[in-house]
Amino acid sequence: MLDPTLNTFVGNLAPAALDRTEVGRRRDEVSTRLNLSTLTVRRMFESGSWSHGTGVAAHSDVDYMAIASGVRPMRPSTALATAKAALAGSSWKISAVAVSSPIVAVTYHVSPNFEVAPAWFKETIRGHSVYWIAGRSDEWVVSAPGAHLAYVSSQNDRLNKKVKPLIRLMKAWKYSVGAPVSSFYLEMRTAEYASRETSIVYDIDLRRMFDRIIDYQARDMNDPEGIVGRIPACASEDKRRTTLRLAQEALTNLEIAQAARDANNKTANWIAMSKVFGDKYPWPTW
Repeated sequence: MLDPTLNTFVGNLAPAALDRTEVGRRRDEVSTRLNLSTLTVRRMFESGSWSHGTGVAAHSDVDYMAIASGVRPMRPSTALATAKAALAGSSWKISAVAVSSPIVAVTYHVSPNFEVAPAWFKETIRGHSVYWIAGRSDEWVVSAPGAHLAYVSSQNDRLNKKVKPLIRLMKAWKYSVGAPVSSFYLEMRTAEYASRETSIVYDIDLRRMFDRIIDYQARDMNDPEGIVGRIPACASEDKRRTTLRLAQEALTNLEIAQAARDANNKTANWIAMSKVFGDKYPWPTW
């Protein structure tokens, strides 16, 4: 038996619409400060899930690429420190500024918050811009946000707009259990999985996604677009092992939930699903 409750839950995961005027005002303020720094940022654009349909309510900041025209430093940590220094104390609206490679996290007293990645243009591949951004180990790595957003959207369009909601479910699990895995990795792993499918049924494909992560041991993946090489999954070996354990637990609980649905046991079903998604998971509607 399929689970209509999961459809209801995924429909509630979308972030609330934010005031685009305020977002634009904050972007202009951040851009101005970064332009005055040695980064010399001339342009910023949204590069993440907030406007792309894969964000999760209460967990999605507005992601920006800040395209710098100043000299690219030898180490990304220098660029990140420069961006942090430029933004710290720049506005009464900002409560905290912190570095979390590859971004500078800008926390406001009132949402939305920003995540800003200093970036330098590298080249154009198949019509998509490729940039240098900070990597995990204070090294420069390449990023192609336009190509990857297009890849996810193409799979979503092909499969009746169900790939992005499946991505949201994977991210909702990450946030609920505290899995130390990259949201971008979950997005690309899900889209890569979907590229071989002819349809998406959330409760079936959700279990298959955890199967896939377990099969690959929560390790880095190849870029399905072949532009950036490897897409990092976790920031350390300890975090990889933790993510793998949490994925195994999620799969077990999803299987318990399926058995409970088959037995028409709503209590057991909800308990199992709440272990995956938290206690805000709705009571079964079947």
